[in-house]
Formats: sequence, structure tokens, C-alpha cells
Amino acid sequence: IMKSIIPKLYDVFIKEGYHPMSGYPAHRFFNIIAVQFTTFLKDGMLAGDFGLSLQEIQFLEGCAAYLNPKAILVVGNAQGWSTVALALMFPDAKVVAVDINPDGIAFTNTLAKKNGLDITCIPGRSPEDVAQIVRQQGLETLDLILIDACHTVEAVENDFSAIHPYLNENSIILFHDIIDHFMVPGFVGILKKSRFYCKHLTRTTSGMGV
Repeated sequence: IMKSIIPKLYDVFIKEGYHPMSGYPAHRFFNIIAVQFTTFLKDGMLAGDFGLSLQEIQFLEGCAAYLNPKAILVVGNAQGWSTVALALMFPDAKVVAVDINPDGIAFTNTLAKKNGLDITCIPGRSPEDVAQIVRQQGLETLDLILIDACHTVEAVENDFSAIHPYLNENSIILFHDIIDHFMVPGFVGILKKSRFYCKHLTRTTSGMGV
């Protein structure tokens, strides 16, 4: 029986005073969709951007037994919730995260050091900095990529173009918020250009594309 990473994931943040707030039914909170995703309660105030929902973490965790990525790239790190979750799911992988938020970068790197996680969070923008970061980190190819940065059709297409040269035949790309942020045209455009096998995960909280 697979042991869930969720207790450890929560503990990593709670020890730093960040209490995860995730997975609440929107209809109980004035239909505010964001309550389904993950932010944090810090000193009585909400902190951080909205990362993968609790249900999406559980979904990905259920797939972990069938995957063995060695190199993971996270485009859009925020406070590190999704990055840390992937590092816990895949402890044999090198996880590199890219973001423009210096506080989130420093916080994520601190979490990695304190908890013995193979995470390197680096300041940068997608698409312009991705190639340099991938090379600097010695990642010849990428096995698993989470794209969760700027939520526009143009941005998601550019994010895909940035990682495309580093994909292998078994690479898996996860696009967060595809339905909720109206990025379906971008996702469809990527599929038409790439002819990759795809799936729209309509039962995930944000309507992820893979």
C-alpha cells in the first residue's frame, strides 16, 4: 500500500508557520473558486499564490507508482507548494523550479535544505530564461514538467515552446488551470502543432491538461 506524501507535505510548511488551506468546496465560500486551491494561513493572514489543489495532489500521487522521472521542471513556483509536493512524490528526481518571486524562491530553497529535498529554485522568466537554466542545471532532457505560471493563451504556448527542445519520448507535461483560466485555445493550439498524445483532465479541480 502506497504511503501518502500529504502528511509530510503539510508538515514541511506547518513547521515554518505556513498552514495550508486547500480543497474547500467553493459553494460553501460564496462560490469563490480559489478556495479549492492551496494558499496558506500565516500569522492570521492569507499568504501565497494558489497552487495545486489537495485533490490534484492526490490525483498525481496516484500516478506516481507508474512514473519514474529523473528530471522535473516547475514553471511557476510561487511559495513552493507544488514543487515540494513533486519532490516528495519522486524522491529520486532532481527538481528545478523557475519563478520571478524572490521571497518564494528563497523560501522554497530553505524548505529543500531543511527537509533534504533535491530542489533548486532559480529566479527567471519563461520562456526567455528556460534554456539557460536547463543547461546550467545539467538537465539534458526533462521527464516531467509542470506549467503553472502566467495564465494566458499566449504565455502557455510560449512556455511549451521553451521546454519543447528538452522533451524525450516519455516526457509528461502538466498544464495547470487550463479550463479555469480559459486557456483551452492555447492547449489545443499546442496539440495541433506538436501532434502529441493528450488528455484533458476535466475531473481535476482546475481542468488540467496533460
